[in-house]
Amino acid sequence: MTRAVEKLASPGAFRLILALAVFLHHSTGFNIGMSAVLIFFVLSGYWVATMWAHTYAHTRTPYLTYLISRVWRITPVFALCSLISWILLLVREGRPESVGNLAHQLFSNILILGYNSLPFQANVPGWSLDMEIQFYLVAPLIIFLIYRSAYAVFICLLISVCSKWLGGGVTVAPFMYFFGIGVAAAILDLKPTPRLAWASLFATLAIVVFCLALLAKTVMFGPFTDQPLLAFSSRTNTLIAVTMIPWALYTVRQESSPNDRMLGDLSYISYLLHWSVLGALRAGEGDYLHRFLICAFALVLILAASWFIWAYYDRPINRLRAQWVARRVAAPMGL
Repeated sequence: MTRAVEKLASPGAFRLILALAVFLHHSTGFNIGMSAVLIFFVLSGYWVATMWAHTYAHTRTPYLTYLISRVWRITPVFALCSLISWILLLVREGRPESVGNLAHQLFSNILILGYNSLPFQANVPGWSLDMEIQFYLVAPLIIFLIYRSAYAVFICLLISVCSKWLGGGVTVAPFMYFFGIGVAAAILDLKPTPRLAWASLFATLAIVVFCLALLAKTVMFGPFTDQPLLAFSSRTNTLIAVTMIPWALYTVRQESSPNDRMLGDLSYISYLLHWSVLGALRAGEGDYLHRFLICAFALVLILAASWFIWAYYDRPINRLRAQWVARRVAAPMGL
């Protein structure tokens, strides 16, 4: 495997590609975004379980340290992007007619929890971070259960199947199976072979290309419409996500350079920024050429702003968090 090919499996670059898939969803109506979010949930399950085993389980008051660290890691950027979203929204459209309970808005726009149940969401992609926070609350229990028995993954599946009776889409229940797969991969040390991983990637690309062909046919031979051009159903998104899981779990086992880790950090920031930037630039208006030019400009702007936020806001805050966690690691017995 050449160095150029190896870079395709870099974990940070892969996460940025997933974020760009969500950007594609919201800028074109080619709704591949949900499959990318589902893979983000698998990766989250893997990394949370890995960090719990290697770091948090060895700290003073592990659960408290873990929760503070995870909230500390994701809420500063989320709160900043929420503020940017609200500013751009108010400048562009003025105050919405109804935003619901103000206390709920303030709490969820800063600390995320409950964001998906807000009656008005200024930054729609924030819903998935609500699922992330909810998963964080129960992750140590899921880790414990799967550590005791691999069959506990079926508990996650059962929760997902019964999600409509467990709060529906405002809770993490529909997505628990994807988080559980990631946790199981970490706890059980599951390592997809290179052959399986590459087969997973090529199969995923084949499905995407097929749907792209359907979209191209609609664009080339169908009438122009302002309605979104949807080439993926929710079931197709799930199929893509399931097909991509071996590749996703293969990437987490690859080495990650500082630049690659930066790309991974940028994926989170750009994921939270893109919705409000696209809205501010009115990327959904005009003919196809106009949309393409506006979306291309938006992408450059989003990546540039994401790097600036990462360099001067996110990275300094994350260093402080890492130092705090390191100080809470319990000293070995006898020292």
